[in-house]
Amino acid sequence: MPRRRSLSLCVALSASFAGQISAQTAATPDSESSVATLHVTARSVVIDVVVTDKSGKAVTGIPGQNFQVFEDGKPQTVTFFEEHAGAPPPAAPVEPQPLPPGTFTNVPRALPADSVNVLLMDALNTPIADQIYVHKQMIKYLATIPPGTRIAVFLLGGRLRIVQGFTEDSSVLLAAIAHSAANPERSALLHGPAEASQIASITSAVQELSAIQDFQDQMKASDRNQSVDMTLDALQAIAGYLAGLPGRKNLIWFTSSIPLCMFAKDTDDCPYYDRIKSTINSLNNAQVSLYPIEAGGLLADSTYNSENIRPPAPPGVPFNHAASYALAEEARIRNSNHLAMEQLARDTGGKATYNQNGLKETLAEDIDNGARYYTVAYTPAKPSEKGKEHKIEVKLVSGKYSLAYRRGYSEDTDKEVKMAEAVKLKDPLRPLMDRGMPNFTELRYQAHVVPVHPQPTADAARAGDNSALKAPFTRYGADFTLATDGLALALGPDGVRRGKIEVEQIAYSNDGKPLNWMVHFLALVIRPDQYATAQKSGIAFHWEMDVPPGEVYLRTGIYDTSSRKAGTLEIPLSALPAAGR
Repeated sequence: MPRRRSLSLCVALSASFAGQISAQTAATPDSESSVATLHVTARSVVIDVVVTDKSGKAVTGIPGQNFQVFEDGKPQTVTFFEEHAGAPPPAAPVEPQPLPPGTFTNVPRALPADSVNVLLMDALNTPIADQIYVHKQMIKYLATIPPGTRIAVFLLGGRLRIVQGFTEDSSVLLAAIAHSAANPERSALLHGPAEASQIASITSAVQELSAIQDFQDQMKASDRNQSVDMTLDALQAIAGYLAGLPGRKNLIWFTSSIPLCMFAKDTDDCPYYDRIKSTINSLNNAQVSLYPIEAGGLLADSTYNSENIRPPAPPGVPFNHAASYALAEEARIRNSNHLAMEQLARDTGGKATYNQNGLKETLAEDIDNGARYYTVAYTPAKPSEKGKEHKIEVKLVSGKYSLAYRRGYSEDTDKEVKMAEAVKLKDPLRPLMDRGMPNFTELRYQAHVVPVHPQPTADAARAGDNSALKAPFTRYGADFTLATDGLALALGPDGVRRGKIEVEQIAYSNDGKPLNWMVHFLALVIRPDQYATAQKSGIAFHWEMDVPPGEVYLRTGIYDTSSRKAGTLEIPLSALPAAGR
């Protein structure tokens, strides 16, 4: 069952590397390591519930006994309850001490909320004019994001890519949005005004030729199919990317259209029926709630647009009825989009927003409400029914509130359960090591990263586990200082404290391609005369890795195999001092 990660660890790491503790390399974790005995709670259904009042504001402070849960109409016993009330209020402002050049830390300036947010700009289904409007609204919001708000920015165009990984730094987010706004992506599947005008004139000239009309219909159907495939692939990829991240994820999706048939009963009604169901299930399993927002703001019929480009009337429709046909067609498409937004939001526990301006205010409200939620869980009373769909209903004993939560789930098959457990058993740290993931802080550390001097010769052995890495490259050295808080160090009869940690480093390109990587297990052996120094200055160790040129991000991670706590830190190598690159 996903649980909130501990946020109680607080330690100031020393910038010095004095008092280095022995860190002995082990080839693999031993058989008594908790990595080999990790257990997963089976058949526990986890639900995140956002409760809002009549003004749309999240309501906090509701006790657990007020929640009732039903599966397929039958009451269930709540086995777990936890309230998440957003980021803790910031303490008295303390100016952080500046770190030495090339030194980075995963110690946060403010405790984050128990949720993260992905802003998805959908250039595939959104005209450039609407993209520009969304960028402006994003910039207005990001200029004043509250402390502890973790945001990533994704772009769906010809492919899905990360514009900016998770960060709480508004200046970094603003720079990423500004770069994206300066390079808008036109969808090959959307027709702009010029293309629409050409299509209209061609169709008017040859409207009596049904073959031309059939060809145009086929082209539209082909574009729609491609758009649906790419949209569902993107949502599945985001669910997979976020699945290893604990807690709630709010996916705020700016789009002008959603090309999905949401109200079908089977594949006869909608050829994408099974894929849509699978996508929603993947989002729910990953605790991702969808917040679709119509990118165009308050919409007007094209009759009243300055461009005034109307779709042509179909064959047999009198010319003087073309305007009425165009208005009816626009209304049909718009209503279909709005219904799809509502259904996706309802099925995943989010909220849909459309046909209104003030996207900045909408964005602020969605992120704030998405950080204030209740996690409830139950174990279904029925025996496991593999592959069956179940409906979920959550009620409150008292109060007139609106509740947003996932509305169902599909029972995992034995194969799916085994695959999920195998991934966790293989490497619990790996799901937290993807490019752009937030920095985890259960284990806190500093990393001082600089190119080694002198650099290795051309025939030197490669540093890192990517045997296919070719020159040219730069060898970087990383000096870690790990705080002892959060580590489970076993005290032996000889007074020596022992533990074991996993250390990973992955160098990524800007688009998330792994360039080089390394994984080591370190046996920690701390003598009594070293422990006081370790508590004060941390545990120091050093690794080197070769990195090719270009815009590279070094993702580092540490995992304690006994306490099962993790810390991660992503370092943009371009941020290193110019003299050190």
